[in-house]
Amino acid sequence: MCRSMRASVTAKNPPARIKRRRLPPPRAITGSERRRINPNRGLIKLGERYADFFISRFIYPLLGHMWSPYCWVLERRFRLAEITLSPPRWPRELSPLRTLLITDIHAGIFLKPETFWQIIRDLMQTKPDLVIVGGDLVTGHVSEATPYLDALAVLADAPLGAWFCFGNHDYFGGDPEELRENLGAVGIKTLRNESILLNHYGGSFIIGGIDDLLFGKPDWQRVTSTHGTPHLLLAHNPDHFYDAAARGVALTLAGHTHGGQVRLPNGPPIIRQSRYCLDEGAYVYRTSLLVVSRGLGSVALPFRWGADPEAVLIEIVAPT
Repeated sequence: MCRSMRASVTAKNPPARIKRRRLPPPRAITGSERRRINPNRGLIKLGERYADFFISRFIYPLLGHMWSPYCWVLERRFRLAEITLSPPRWPRELSPLRTLLITDIHAGIFLKPETFWQIIRDLMQTKPDLVIVGGDLVTGHVSEATPYLDALAVLADAPLGAWFCFGNHDYFGGDPEELRENLGAVGIKTLRNESILLNHYGGSFIIGGIDDLLFGKPDWQRVTSTHGTPHLLLAHNPDHFYDAAARGVALTLAGHTHGGQVRLPNGPPIIRQSRYCLDEGAYVYRTSLLVVSRGLGSVALPFRWGADPEAVLIEIVAPT
């Protein structure tokens, strides 16, 4: 979307009230929860990956021009989930930190730039200190991000900036470095097995990003070598969580699962993407916390049911 279109959308559409919901408190997990079938490995997962790849690269571009109801879903069902967390390992001197988590945008044929811009505009009215774009920015090719860069640039207006980590779909087509460069050109920084120290009202914390579990090359040593263990970790796949907890990460932010995308009434997800049953919401394991967002976009089918699209606003406060 060009700058003039962005200004036109703002003028014609006064700020909308975001529909909100409160996330339940973190669920305590034991570390022994497992799915009988590992969704990250095996023939079933391999078939799913290639089907996902084929649909994203070849079917979406054809089908989307004929049938694209997903923006209708977004306009009616998108929610801002909110939660306040106090991670035990969080820096005690740090002022409260408002963190906006946006994952699984899946830019592509089913998401109109105008609809995306309006959602971003409304989300930024919550005045986050920090914005996390948690992977799967695109659906089938890195070039799909181009029409959305103008809207994404607004995220960098947060006082501590906007930060991105790679998801599995960001590796499906094209050069991931092109995506990093394009995001950097609009002020969004990428953390790929990296960490950095951020200052916040006189205090400081470490933010890091681990590469995607399925298609990337995660390197924990690189993540922790520069500044030490991150307090806040970007990890697209929630199954990074136990490795993060073992290294002392205070809070991990993830997506990937879409909350199942399609769920039966009051039932579990039909398609489960986490080996450790980390489907959505907040979790606590010993002294580490995890937040898994349902995400904004959709894959395979241009609709959701029982797992409405969302972003998550997390108020992080120091432990007392």
